[in-house]
Amino acid sequence: MAGVKRQSSSKDRQRSSREQKWQTSPSKNTGGAGKKPLPEPTSVQSVIVMLVMHVCRRIVLFETELKIAVYLGALFFGSLICDFAPIPRSYFSRKSNFLNQYFVKWGWAWTFLSVSVFLALTSWVYCCGNREKVKKHFWRLVIGSLMWFSWTKSFVLFEAYTSTCMSGKYNTKTSCLLAGSYWRGFDISGHAFLLIYCSLLIAEEAKSIRGWERIGDLIRNEEFDDESPLKPLTEVELTHLRDHYFKFTPYVRSTFIWLTLLSIVWDVMLVATIIYFHSMVQKVVGGSIAILTWYFTYKWWFKQPNSPGLPGQGCFKYTELQVQAKKISAFQSFGPQ
Repeated sequence: MAGVKRQSSSKDRQRSSREQKWQTSPSKNTGGAGKKPLPEPTSVQSVIVMLVMHVCRRIVLFETELKIAVYLGALFFGSLICDFAPIPRSYFSRKSNFLNQYFVKWGWAWTFLSVSVFLALTSWVYCCGNREKVKKHFWRLVIGSLMWFSWTKSFVLFEAYTSTCMSGKYNTKTSCLLAGSYWRGFDISGHAFLLIYCSLLIAEEAKSIRGWERIGDLIRNEEFDDESPLKPLTEVELTHLRDHYFKFTPYVRSTFIWLTLLSIVWDVMLVATIIYFHSMVQKVVGGSIAILTWYFTYKWWFKQPNSPGLPGQGCFKYTELQVQAKKISAFQSFGPQ
């Protein structure tokens, strides 16, 4: 039986090796005419940039399912504790704090504009300048905007429908509060919805950064690899890729770092919301709607044939290669020897 297992393992490794042949073996048709070009020497600045990018990837591309579990746990248990435990007031308990006034209140605008810049830069590269494909990717943000607008308006209508003024004299929340009375109703937490939805959307759209550095290797080795993923590209597409990848990469990195900072701000303000604002049920409902909206769009709708597609899907595959490389590395490290 042991011999059978080793034989099966050997076949799996050979198959994995063939799948990545373009990365590890020279072209069949080079005929000794040349060798693959080596990457440029790495400078100290490049090392620092790559370290920063590695940290940012760890933050933004954190396992989505685990992130959702953390969000739900924090919304339920954190809010439950804060509803009954005496929490001291702080700077973040004031609605006038800087992050709330200039970031959360404009949360969707910040997210939409930041992701739009990142999407424009990356899709223009991996779609090789195909405007129709680039426009198709932007439909995800249009759909996201419609989801955000529809849900936030629904929350307002739901509160108005379920709420009453304790004095019984006023029909609107504004007039009731101005009169010094108490407006009682179920106010679904728009903050919990917005902050979680924005974080999940950034995490999904930023996935096109996976394997981004590998594109440079593909470009350098394309001439020497018969099985390179770039072989199906036309000469015009390949020229566009060569011209724009190295030109846009510094801007892609800068925008990705900004998205990381924005994600951190959303998470910090989510913690403030959990501690100081709304009840546990209101926050759980708002957060759950955000998660269900994310799941419906990115885990189902955008995987359908006539949908806008997922981030990173363009004229050639590069994000899948990163995942395959990790799986093969893990198999070789932990598989039977």
